[in-house]
Amino acid sequence: MGAEKITSKIKEDAKIKADSIVADAQAKYEATIAEAKEEAEKRKQAILRKGEKEAEMAENRILADARLSSKKKLLEERENTIQMTLEKLEEDLMKLPQKDEYKDILTGMVIKGVLSIGGGELTLEMNKNDFELIGDETLWKLEKEVEEKLNIVTVLKKGEPIDIIGGCIVKSADGTKVSDNSLESTFKRNLDSVRAKIADLLF
Repeated sequence: MGAEKITSKIKEDAKIKADSIVADAQAKYEATIAEAKEEAEKRKQAILRKGEKEAEMAENRILADARLSSKKKLLEERENTIQMTLEKLEEDLMKLPQKDEYKDILTGMVIKGVLSIGGGELTLEMNKNDFELIGDETLWKLEKEVEEKLNIVTVLKKGEPIDIIGGCIVKSADGTKVSDNSLESTFKRNLDSVRAKIADLLF
C-alpha cells in the first residue's frame, strides 16, 4: 500500500471516528436537553399545582371570612331588631296605666299577688294614681273574691304610695312574704320568654 493510500485510509478512519464521536456527543446532548426539559416541566407543573392549591386555600379563607362576617352582621341585625321590639314593648308598658282596661289589669295583678302569698292580713303598695283608681269598695270586693278561692279571711290594707310605673306589690303583715307584681318587675321576670317569642315571630 502506497503512502498516499495509507494517508487516505488514516484520514478516512479519523473521519469515521470523529463522526462517531460527534454523533455520540450529539445524542448525549439531545438526551441531556430532553431530560432537562422533562425535569423543567415537572417543576413547572409542581409550581402550578402548588399555586392552584394556594389559590384554592386563599379562596376558601376569603369565603369563610365572608360567611363569618355575614353571619355576625345577621346576628347583630337580629339582636338590634329584638332590642328595638323590647324597647317598644317597654314604652307600651309605661303607657298601659293610661288605657281604659288598666283598672281590670291592675285588679288582676292584685289578686295574683294575694293568691301567691296565700291571703291573710296583707299590705298593698301602689303608686299614688293607682291607689286613687282602686277605692275601698274595690278592695272589699277583691278581699271577698280571694276569700272564696282560698277559704281564708283576707284583709287588704293600703300602704304608702311607692315609685313604680304601675301594678302592685303585696306583702304579708310581718313582711316575710312579698309578691312583686309591679309592671316593671313583671316585664323583667318575663324578659327571656318575651325575647324568645319575639325571635320566633320575627325569624
